[in-house]
Amino acid sequence: MTKAETVTIADVAKRAGVAKSTVSRIINDIPGVKPVTRNKVMKAIEELGFKPNLIARSLKTNMKQQIALAIDDIRNPFYPELAWAVEQVAKEHGYRLVLLNHYGNASEELSILRRMHEMHIDGIIFLSISYPQQLKQYINHASVPVCLIGKLGDDVNADMVYLTKPEGSLAMEHLVRIGCTNIAYAGGPKHMHQGTRYASYEQGLSVNFMPFKEANVFIGSDFSMQTGIQAADYLAALPQLPDGVYAANDLVAIGLIQRLMEKGIRVPEDVAVVGVDDISWSMIARPRVTSVSNLAGETGRIAAELLFKRIKEGQSTSLSQVQLEPRIIVRESSVKVTMA
Repeated sequence: MTKAETVTIADVAKRAGVAKSTVSRIINDIPGVKPVTRNKVMKAIEELGFKPNLIARSLKTNMKQQIALAIDDIRNPFYPELAWAVEQVAKEHGYRLVLLNHYGNASEELSILRRMHEMHIDGIIFLSISYPQQLKQYINHASVPVCLIGKLGDDVNADMVYLTKPEGSLAMEHLVRIGCTNIAYAGGPKHMHQGTRYASYEQGLSVNFMPFKEANVFIGSDFSMQTGIQAADYLAALPQLPDGVYAANDLVAIGLIQRLMEKGIRVPEDVAVVGVDDISWSMIARPRVTSVSNLAGETGRIAAELLFKRIKEGQSTSLSQVQLEPRIIVRESSVKVTMA
């Protein structure tokens, strides 16, 4: 056994002249320690050659000091903001964050839930895209606490954070309010989570007594900018160009807008466009994209706080369902449409 392996937190605390709890906070990267104190502890760690034994710590406490976040695809700019918020809360609790991408694949989503006991995690925040039939069953029998982003029903053994109303309803309300009368939809597969935004499109037409036109619907293979580009090509070729487009997310909206403008179709003068997610790219695209914000950062923070409460208290407290209010952020892609 080397000298470094025999050094304990107590040794470091004694050398630095601080409490053992202070050393623990620093090696777990928990904020709230004065820089001068942190420097003293780090100097003591270096001088003594101290190396925290994370495995021994987890065996002693039966805690892994890790949580997981399961999302669709980190390449979508919506998810880094969500993940960042979760990670900040995790750090406050001395935890690390493990990021898992399921790419909206139903079998992969279930595989993640099935293998949680192998992942050395104390809990998981789960955002489902495909909503496979067995999802509730896997969550209800999960080996660790689960917090869901999105509502899955009241018979699920998980805390939840979800929106009070569909994002698409705000998008449709806005397009109608600015005078659009021939509204199209562009998005990915209807069976996926973001595909449920299509239901808001049909509902928005119905409540505003607008006719449904199958030709005004473009369903691509995913929810990427490429789908937006393909949607623009399709819609531009219609006998009657729609005067408004509800895009299932901002990536689709950005791809759509850029291709329409390449074709000489003005946005918003000829076609108003509204997206969903309010990603940072929406503010730097030209024109800047009107979008429905589903509060990624706040959602991530609340989900993490609920998860850590569940990890700490177990099943001794009732399940929580926190609702957030989406809001529309009006930008240049949807100024008022002039009625003919």
